[in-house]
Amino acid sequence: MYFPNTNEDPVLPHTIFTKGGGAQLLLPSLQGALTADVVIVGGGFVGVSAALHLAEAGKSVVLVEANEIGWGSAGRNAGHVAPHATKLNDEKLNAVYGPVYGPRLAKVGAGAPDFVQDLAARLGIDISVVKGGIMTVAHTDAAAEGLKAEAARLTKTGAAVELLSKEATARVVGSDCYRAALVDRRGIAINPLAWVRGLARAAMLRGARLYEHSRMRGMTRTANGWRVVTGQGEVEAGTLLLCTNAYTDDTWPGLKRTIIPVRTYLAWTKPLPDRLRESVLVGISAMIDTRRVPVAMRLHPDGRLQFGAGVGFGAPQQVDLAVAFRRLKDVLPQLEGVEVEGVWNGWVTRGIADGWRIHELAPGLVTAIACNGRGVAMGPIMGRELARYVSGTPRDELIVPLTQPKGIAWYPFYQMFGPTALKALKMLDKMEMARRA
Repeated sequence: MYFPNTNEDPVLPHTIFTKGGGAQLLLPSLQGALTADVVIVGGGFVGVSAALHLAEAGKSVVLVEANEIGWGSAGRNAGHVAPHATKLNDEKLNAVYGPVYGPRLAKVGAGAPDFVQDLAARLGIDISVVKGGIMTVAHTDAAAEGLKAEAARLTKTGAAVELLSKEATARVVGSDCYRAALVDRRGIAINPLAWVRGLARAAMLRGARLYEHSRMRGMTRTANGWRVVTGQGEVEAGTLLLCTNAYTDDTWPGLKRTIIPVRTYLAWTKPLPDRLRESVLVGISAMIDTRRVPVAMRLHPDGRLQFGAGVGFGAPQQVDLAVAFRRLKDVLPQLEGVEVEGVWNGWVTRGIADGWRIHELAPGLVTAIACNGRGVAMGPIMGRELARYVSGTPRDELIVPLTQPKGIAWYPFYQMFGPTALKALKMLDKMEMARRA
């Protein structure tokens, strides 16, 4: 099987966010022996946020990252910040997390865009916020009915949402192929690379010690906690936080079997002509449709259009951009003649419960895992929760319960059967689109 942690190119790819992502941190690798209250493995959203909040709580912190800060999903995602903790509705959220944690998590998720903007403002991080809302568009009449019900539910909570007719949807998207849309005005889009690098800088300013190119080679229990060993150094600490998400390996037995890493490909175009900029994704932050394999896109302020270019389950493949762009042009035929400028890929994590988990693996050893496409805001929030727990917050006051990991029964087969399942989902989408005509 192909594993993200050991087989990937160690160089962070060039993306649409590179130019605005700020300078690389260029941190040293860990050399020699250090001690700390807490050692963190992983320099993504969860890890750097945990380091920040622990440092603000007065803890001594050492973080080790195998490559560079933001090298994983944090620096490669689409930059959407939805006002939801997971992709589950409230009923399913309560079924998964229970009557105490379900509503608690829903409340935190609803405030996720505000959390990002408030923390970025407090720390002085320029994350290039694009407001307007996240737009979900219905590809069938049945999906439109689902959006109508969701709009009614959200309206009762006081959320700033709008249900758009077919005609209004066409004016915003720039396409008449959708049946309706739900615009959640709370949603935003940002530069995720600037966000993760900014959090890391803020953590260091508060005393956290961060090291790049310091892959964990092993961890062992000690009399007072845990020892993490890297290629040229080691850290002893009372508490160890594993913040590796999609790049989780076999260091802790069975943990990687609780998630399914999914490789996502994203691409962007050269700047659109003015006539297109003014008629595509008008006044919104980002858009995603309701297909099983959705079309997702966002228009950047400089006129470049970012879009999903495919998914996979193993080694990186050469993306057929013509095919990927053709799928986008099925929605927006006016893009004919527009050139694609670049493409990149990275991993997101799917968990069996479709939501974040915090596992206490052993005394003093804790992990937050399974972003399920909700990492840009919820990753830093989960890092904050880890910091709260380590700093003495009772476990029953966290936003999710502390649990033991549960492996996915079909984990050994996902790379074998994932591509076939993906083709089947695309075929179902195609059949639905054909039937509605």
